[in-house]
Amino acid sequence: MISEIIERLTAEVRFVLRHRLTVGAGHLIAAQYVAAALNILTNIMMARFLGPTDYGLTALVVAFPTILWSFVGIKSVSVITRYVAGFRATSDLERLKDVVKLGYILDIGLSLLALTLVAVSAWWVAGHFYGRSSLAWLMVAYAASFPFFSFSGGSYAVLSSWEHWRLLAVFEILYPLIKLCLVAGFILLGWGVTGAVVGMAVAQAVIGITMVITATYLLLQDGIGPWWRASWGAMDEIKDELVKFFGWNYLLVTLSGLVSQIPLMLLGGLRGPEEAGFYRLAMNITTVASYAKSSLGRVTYPILSARWAAGDRNMNFVSLNRWTLRAGVPLCMVFVLSTPLLPFLIPLLFGNAFRPAVLPTQIMMVGQVVSALFFWLNPFYFASGRIGTWVKGYSLYTAAIILAGTFAASHWGVVGLALLVASAEVTFSAGMLALVPRYQTHQGGHR
Repeated sequence: MISEIIERLTAEVRFVLRHRLTVGAGHLIAAQYVAAALNILTNIMMARFLGPTDYGLTALVVAFPTILWSFVGIKSVSVITRYVAGFRATSDLERLKDVVKLGYILDIGLSLLALTLVAVSAWWVAGHFYGRSSLAWLMVAYAASFPFFSFSGGSYAVLSSWEHWRLLAVFEILYPLIKLCLVAGFILLGWGVTGAVVGMAVAQAVIGITMVITATYLLLQDGIGPWWRASWGAMDEIKDELVKFFGWNYLLVTLSGLVSQIPLMLLGGLRGPEEAGFYRLAMNITTVASYAKSSLGRVTYPILSARWAAGDRNMNFVSLNRWTLRAGVPLCMVFVLSTPLLPFLIPLLFGNAFRPAVLPTQIMMVGQVVSALFFWLNPFYFASGRIGTWVKGYSLYTAAIILAGTFAASHWGVVGLALLVASAEVTFSAGMLALVPRYQTHQGGHR
């Protein structure tokens, strides 16, 4: 009896480890945790050498350009991946090239717009909102990397649609490695906050240029040709569909930027840069924890998109439940078991000055546990064309955080804000999960 159980468990483990989803996600997960270690090392170095106040100022400098880019950017990778994977599955190479060009052009144009807006408004924000006019030029310097970094989105769509997970894993590690070297070097040279910001900006520019060169070479090797020579004529049939998809995605990116940056800016304005630094550290740690979840989602998305484009609508409860049990549950257990270690790890790694960040980090980990369990939710809604439903739900999630954020930040500081964000994330995941049965067997649409 016991031997049979062991044999079945062994067979199940082998099946899971050899599965296409596991192999692809495995490369990304391993790379992202190596990258996470590099990012943690970067944050430790910044926290130790800059101290809580300058560490918080660095976060505030980066926050404003980032939130402006979220307003004008559309994060085309979410849209482009769906269509590139689908056109590759149906061998529609002309439309594939058209979509790739569209993604690059949109990203470059909007990143230039973001840079212009930052250059015009940074002086007012730095002087009136933060009370430190000397930060303005650093905001502009950071935003100057956006046009180069914008190439990474379309390039990722191409590489993931070809399932080059090992190559993408290399880029996952390369980016934080370059950032660590540059930021550490500039800070050790005595540049302080300036060195940290400039180092991050240069790292973004380098990785964007490297990725577009790689993606272009892949398209040339497969006989598709240079993406910049695409005519866009082959996209006439799906023009309206693309406009709707990009429209919904633009709204989603804008909302995501608000969720990630507004709480930080509220804390900086209402409670000072020190509490903003604590919240930023909590965000960084929970982001590291979410890498495995995002890797599974990245691998799932092109697979579901290709299946949907090929006419396979068999994305039923059995498949989704298997993904949840075989990947989501183990991932949640890792999160649950690691959370009690945070009171020891945060002071050890970042110093006793950052001990107040422990409780907010633990609270925000609760939201990560729930979203990790159902890691396939976002890919499911996008691949099936139900992006409109996802964005409507996310709008409610964002509204709850922004409307209640000022009250939570002013009365309870970083702990209250962390509790608000975590509870909103749990509610959002539960709501979107409840709607899945309505859509899993129906034709996708942009509702």
